[in-house]
Amino acid sequence: MNIDNEEYTKEIARLQSENEYLKSEKREEKEKLENTIKNLHSKIEVLKDKNSILEEDLKEVMLDNKFLSLENKKHA
Repeated sequence: MNIDNEEYTKEIARLQSENEYLKSEKREEKEKLENTIKNLHSKIEVLKDKNSILEEDLKEVMLDNKFLSLENKKHA
C-alpha cells in the first residue's frame, strides 16, 4: 500500500509541475496575443487617418474634374 501512495504522490507532483508549466505558457501566449491586438489597433488607426486624407483628396479631384468638365463645355 505504501508503494501505491508513493506513486500517487509522484504523479500528483508531476501533474502539478505540468500544470504550472502550462499556466506559464498560457500567460506568455496571452501576452503575445494582447500585444498583437494592440499593434493591430494602432495600425487600424493609422489606416483610418490615411483613409480620411484619401477621401478628402478624392473629393478635391472630383471637384476639379467637374470644374474642368464645365470649362470644356464652355469652350466647345
